[in-house]
Amino acid sequence: MKAASDKAHGAMRPLRRSVAGFEITLLPAAGYDVGFLAQKDSLGFAFDAQAGFHAIGSDRSEPFSRLPNTLALTPRGCDVRSSSAMGGEYLLITGKGVRALPGSYCTNVQHPGAFPMAAAIRKWLLGGILPDVLEAEARIGRLCAAAPGTSRLDKAARWMTPQRFRRIADLIEDRLDAPITVALLAGEIRVSPSFLSRAFSAFCGQSPYDYVLSRRLQRARRLISATTRPLPEIALECGFSSQSHLSAAMKARLGLSPSGIVRP
Repeated sequence: MKAASDKAHGAMRPLRRSVAGFEITLLPAAGYDVGFLAQKDSLGFAFDAQAGFHAIGSDRSEPFSRLPNTLALTPRGCDVRSSSAMGGEYLLITGKGVRALPGSYCTNVQHPGAFPMAAAIRKWLLGGILPDVLEAEARIGRLCAAAPGTSRLDKAARWMTPQRFRRIADLIEDRLDAPITVALLAGEIRVSPSFLSRAFSAFCGQSPYDYVLSRRLQRARRLISATTRPLPEIALECGFSSQSHLSAAMKARLGLSPSGIVRP
């Protein structure tokens, strides 16, 4: 895939690249209904929370809930059926460094170092960047190394249950066009701002600020790719002070500019 094509379609189409012996795919935040028999061991990283139904290695469909900034490992030969009305942005990696034991499917694996590695890889794909092979091998390798073991959650992360996190995430989504502070979020669940910051970061691998910025950028990308509304208007609706503020944040975080996203 050419870099120019990656950049032009970066917001809402799957992006694929082969580098350093790995096959990397960035799936967009969109609904899906898929079924497949895994041909290779694969590592996934969920940038967004996801929910839906899946059947793993059986015909029995069960509800699933995927936490943001978590890893999943799918072994070769695993029979997978999965559907989600909303989906979420998802990084999928196969290749020489991805190893899974037969029958060892696992998901919602939290690792504090996973998000920076996954974010760097996403930036390569969205920005049409061809990374240095050694750098690519090192970053992807570190992300793969995070998958086999799950680290025990600390006290703050254990306090931050999925239900509490969902309350905060829903509040953030409702207020993306307005100022959001940690104090505001903490007040909703009656804890101190400092405790919420620690619990939030330990639970999902991002600070509240980074999470809010990620959600604002995700909404902006969706609106840009799906509507013809003016960019300054979209920027304000997503909580940015101006179009230039949106552009700077998108370039810094994703290696992508609003003008590089195909519009209707």
